[in-house]
Amino acid sequence: MPLFNRITAILLAFLLIGPMSPVEARTKKGDKFLVQGRANEDKKEWDLALENYEKALSEDPSEMVYQMATMKARFQAGQVHVDLGLKVRAKGQLGDALVEFQKAYAVNPSSAVAEQEILRTRDMIERERKRVEQTGKEATPEQKALTPSDQEKKQTLDRIRRILPVPELKPLNPAPINLKINGQQIKVLFETVGKVAGINVLWDPEYQTPPAPRDRLNVDFENSTVEQALDYLSVITKSYWKALSANTIFITNDNPNKRRDYAEMVAKTFYLSNINTPQELQEVMNVIRSVSELQRVVVYNSQNAIIVRGEADQVALAEKMIKDIDKPKSEVVVDIIVMEASSVFSRQLTSALASTGLNMPINFNPRASIQAQSTSSSTTTTSGTTTTGTTTGTTTTPTSSTSGLAIPLNQIGHIASSDFSLTLPNALLQAVLSDTKTKVLQSPQVRSVDNVKATLKIGEREPTASGSFQPGIGGVGINPLVNTQFQYIDVGVNVEITPRVHDNGDVSMHVNLDISSVTGTVNLGGIDQPIIGQRKVEHDIRMHEGEVNLLGGLIQQQDSKEITGIPGLNSIPLLRRLFSGESVSRNRDELMIALIPHIVRRPDLTPDNLRGIAVGNATSIKLSYAAAEPEAGTPPPPAAGPAGAPVPPAAAAAAPPAAAPGAQAPATPPMPPATAPPDAAPPATAPPATAPPGDAAPPAGSARVHFSPAQVETSWSNNITVALALDGGTDVAAAPMQIQFDPKMLRLNDVARGDFLSSDNQPAVFTKNIMNDTGTVAIQLNRMPGTPGVNGSGVLVTMTFQAVGRGTTVVSVPNLSVRNSQGQVIATASPQLAVNVK
Repeated sequence: MPLFNRITAILLAFLLIGPMSPVEARTKKGDKFLVQGRANEDKKEWDLALENYEKALSEDPSEMVYQMATMKARFQAGQVHVDLGLKVRAKGQLGDALVEFQKAYAVNPSSAVAEQEILRTRDMIERERKRVEQTGKEATPEQKALTPSDQEKKQTLDRIRRILPVPELKPLNPAPINLKINGQQIKVLFETVGKVAGINVLWDPEYQTPPAPRDRLNVDFENSTVEQALDYLSVITKSYWKALSANTIFITNDNPNKRRDYAEMVAKTFYLSNINTPQELQEVMNVIRSVSELQRVVVYNSQNAIIVRGEADQVALAEKMIKDIDKPKSEVVVDIIVMEASSVFSRQLTSALASTGLNMPINFNPRASIQAQSTSSSTTTTSGTTTTGTTTGTTTTPTSSTSGLAIPLNQIGHIASSDFSLTLPNALLQAVLSDTKTKVLQSPQVRSVDNVKATLKIGEREPTASGSFQPGIGGVGINPLVNTQFQYIDVGVNVEITPRVHDNGDVSMHVNLDISSVTGTVNLGGIDQPIIGQRKVEHDIRMHEGEVNLLGGLIQQQDSKEITGIPGLNSIPLLRRLFSGESVSRNRDELMIALIPHIVRRPDLTPDNLRGIAVGNATSIKLSYAAAEPEAGTPPPPAAGPAGAPVPPAAAAAAPPAAAPGAQAPATPPMPPATAPPDAAPPATAPPATAPPGDAAPPAGSARVHFSPAQVETSWSNNITVALALDGGTDVAAAPMQIQFDPKMLRLNDVARGDFLSSDNQPAVFTKNIMNDTGTVAIQLNRMPGTPGVNGSGVLVTMTFQAVGRGTTVVSVPNLSVRNSQGQVIATASPQLAVNVK
């Protein structure tokens, strides 16, 4: 019964446990998809692998193997689409790249990089769309591939390259004089330059001019940019100017108080990509703060960033310095060759009866007829103790005993030679030669960054006892515990190198080379301690790239020769080999250490990093910029006459060549100045205005220019939009104009180019200069040189006004001249717009 009860209990336990155990989750169909997915994974076909894994997971969603495979394939498939999108976008194919990034996000919605690239690519597509709307042409694939950050870096690099160095005195270029003004006041000088450049000039109400006659100056500009002309005037008049917008400047007296009040402040964050430690980041901040005189500089170690705030020129100077400093460090690969060779040669030659000498005892063995008895004698040890002062010594003589045979005296006469025995030496013939050679070659490589220590350890760590302590106190029947402390010594090849790369290809290195090995053991205090043989070199060297330097060499040679034999007989010339033995050994050890540096990254110093730049004077930092080079495909800016009137490209191309210096050349009719001061006088050297040859006989035409609508009625503060249209045009290529309105009644918010001159999808040049304070706007509207004109009707420009006063006013376009592709005038008009503001 007990056995039956036990079996019954076991069966019941199995029945109870059985339903609680989990059922096998994996299915045959799911395993089939799993195998197919792994086959696709081996082929790097992650999309197919993910599809198969998801099918397997749908068969058994609780299976952990299916879940892990699906998650891995989802991440890899998304990353593959991201990588492909980056490659496609680098070729300028923004639409295809966006599709790939969207696929990556659809595959793996948790991919943050896919979401970031989708937003970035959409911004790039929107940027290209606006570019096409404004310029009428698409950018190159290289320009399309630039991300917003890459585009900003490119502009930053271009701006840094345009910083001018300290001016150098050069011969004057014998070119025609661009602007010459004699005996005019300071305000007249600045405003005349503003008229020529087409910019607005605003004055500080507290601006103070020097007393007469120092308030009138003579200036002569030749081939100068607008910034250079303003800088020249600022120097001679002790004035300070700053740009308020793209076409407006502000001028005040140059003193610390005014600069503090009006100097433009800029805040910028610089992300450093080649700085590795907070210490280096702190050093960069100290350099920026000291040289650029920036007071607000903050370091953000988490992002390797420096945030600055200061005047625009100070921030630009800091940007230039960071560009010079933030460079990848040089790197060196050093080949370390350790060569060790040892040879052991030994030779033993022995052919003798007694190679080590004669030692033949004669034994006494008497015959039985001779009565002999054994005897023994012993020597007892004696000891003595001597005490002197505190020193006690004990002398002990060891006990010795000898035994032999005693022969009665009456038996001596019976002793014969047969009672004695002698052991003769054996003959020995020995010729042994041993020659052992050992070579050890170790050739590790160490790669290190410039001025950063690199460590290489090849070998073992040997424990050595460094000390011991006894925490317990021993007593009768108690064994005190003794703990021994150990330290580990690196045994083998240990190398520490700190290189420094020079720009001429040399490498300076601080080398600490230690080659050690365990040569034996010694027992110290009951503990076997290793005996470590060491070869160590530490010094500073400077080598050229690829140069082989023998860091250390050691040659040790030991010769030994040993001769044994019978004295006298071992010196006989021919027979000495029979009575002697000879052993010869030679040991030779050679050690050589060589270093060979190879530069894998050199200092990346460009001419922009090495050239000096002008930074102003001791009290203020001022940078000067050269004229920016126009981008490829950008039309050249329209030429400007002495009074600032823009010249159409077609007319400029058809104009006669410039006359020789000193001769008067015909000029285009200047436009009336927009903000001429009361005492402003035209330049002394301005020639009389004459009409261009092409305008002598304008061809007749039916073209008509008018406002649409011609009359507008509105309320105060409302906006009105009108268009200036052209009807019946033939070969129209240019329509430069100047619009006048009452600034007390109207304010011009914007002027947009119409679609007439670009109706055939050819680009057109459109520039505007709105001056609401004087109620004038200068517009340059023309097609690209070399392209035919446009026929038909359309809108030239669209203007948006805002009513700022009540009453009736007129907007006019005086002396509008429409020209063809040959530069000839085909229509003239002076259209007007009547505006009634309630």
